[in-house]
Amino acid sequence: MIISPPRCGKTTLLRDLIRQISDGNEYVKGCSVGVVDERSEIGGCYMGIVQNNLGMRTDVLDCCPKAEGMIMLIRSMSPQVVAVDEIGTAEDIHAIEYAMQCGCKLIASVHGMDMEEAARKPVLGEMIRRKMFERYIVLGNDGHPGKVKEIYDERGSVLCRK
Repeated sequence: MIISPPRCGKTTLLRDLIRQISDGNEYVKGCSVGVVDERSEIGGCYMGIVQNNLGMRTDVLDCCPKAEGMIMLIRSMSPQVVAVDEIGTAEDIHAIEYAMQCGCKLIASVHGMDMEEAARKPVLGEMIRRKMFERYIVLGNDGHPGKVKEIYDERGSVLCRK
């Protein structure tokens, strides 16, 4: 899960992670990725065609509600990884649970200043308490959007702080 305030690079990092996971590299084979792009911010679709490079093994559901889209993608496209931007509703939790029960990995972003603030939000706090994500990456903007401030494990223990 990527956590940051607005305009700190959440969606840009998410987009790059999707591309790298999809394409793979000389060390790691690429995976099939399903993206639910509710507001066309990740893929930037125009007339049904993705404008941003999300990788060769990526399927995109554009302008589709996140929770419904995650379930639709899993049932019809069988992605190994599901990616969504700015989660935060109870419906999102149910769809994430469904994805995990189906064996999918998940990458998501949320609005928040830090891990503590995210944990205080009802829905996000529930996800954190239930250890639904393996890593939490907190971004900041100290003059450089996308700067990694902290990385936490699934228990909320700090792995890296800059």
